[in-house]
Amino acid sequence: MSHKIKSQHPKPFTGPVELIPPPPKHIEFIDGHRLWGFPIQQLNCFVLEGNPERHDKKTLPPDQFILMYETGMVILKGWRLELLVGPLAAGRVARIHAEKHLGALMIEEPWVSGIHVVLFDNLSLLEGKPGTPVSPGKQP
Repeated sequence: MSHKIKSQHPKPFTGPVELIPPPPKHIEFIDGHRLWGFPIQQLNCFVLEGNPERHDKKTLPPDQFILMYETGMVILKGWRLELLVGPLAAGRVARIHAEKHLGALMIEEPWVSGIHVVLFDNLSLLEGKPGTPVSPGKQP
């Protein structure tokens, strides 16, 4: 008796055990000047809201997405950022890249036009006090 099972998996199974890729440990945020990395497990909370800078300026991005970490916060500006919530909560986001100029617009994907990172003072974190913002040029 022959039991042939057709797999829906595009890659042929070649061994006794198939391993999935390990989940990412950090989320990378790439802006025009640098790459930032924050541990996924240190994400405390996030807030999705309207961009407070937009007002009546239709050319500015409508969404603002704030991610709070133990060591700082990341502020994303863009369009359709609500589409990041599910993958972020599931730990599936590995990299977010800011694209200032609109390229090939994918309606079903978020588009991040700006990334701003604010680091908290590490000494105040060790003392249990609220952190103070540190400008990117004066990193600890």
